[in-house]
Amino acid sequence: MARDTKGTIMCNVCAKLECRHDYPEGIPPYCLATRFQEIVERTKTEYSTPDAIDIYKASARVVTNGYQKWPRIQEAIEFAKELKLSKIGFASCVGLMRELGLVTELFIGAGFDTISVACQIGRVYPEARGVTELEGFLGATCNPIAQAEIFNSEDTQLNFILGLCLGHDILFTRYSQAPVSTLIVKDRVTGHNPAAVLYTFHHRRHLWKLYCDKDI
Repeated sequence: MARDTKGTIMCNVCAKLECRHDYPEGIPPYCLATRFQEIVERTKTEYSTPDAIDIYKASARVVTNGYQKWPRIQEAIEFAKELKLSKIGFASCVGLMRELGLVTELFIGAGFDTISVACQIGRVYPEARGVTELEGFLGATCNPIAQAEIFNSEDTQLNFILGLCLGHDILFTRYSQAPVSTLIVKDRVTGHNPAAVLYTFHHRRHLWKLYCDKDI
């Protein structure tokens, strides 16, 4: 395991990933687990706390039952079933209304009550928010805080993001009282599949030239 230019140990350069195999020869000295052993030990019991244990158990069951079989939307439905939830919120970009309709239909078919709120609700302009320098900017009329607060007022038990702008998803998550997960990450260039640029040569080459100053 190596260090980057700032001296931070990074798991991505580990060649062995012995954590995946229960450290058969013990935790190696270069592993992050040795540097943050106190945190590893302290957080062990957090998984059994009331705020975490149900989500932890539901996640484990979904991963075990659906691994390499269920697409993300099916995982989301089964996860909500595991938690025995009834009311689900969907915070969507207005550009994904078709996808939102399909997703909510699936959740309703699975027996859930659903609430969906589009990002442009209320159509509030940035100058009305006291941010006049963003007048005319794309996405400046999106309203992720209102989306979250509407769900809070309706007592949703779990909220899903469908294509909110980068940053707006952060604000939505910050203001949401219910747990939040993401079903669709907005990426108009790749058909909402951000990882595609890591697998396609021309996208990857462009990004590495732009940010790493090297050709690959």
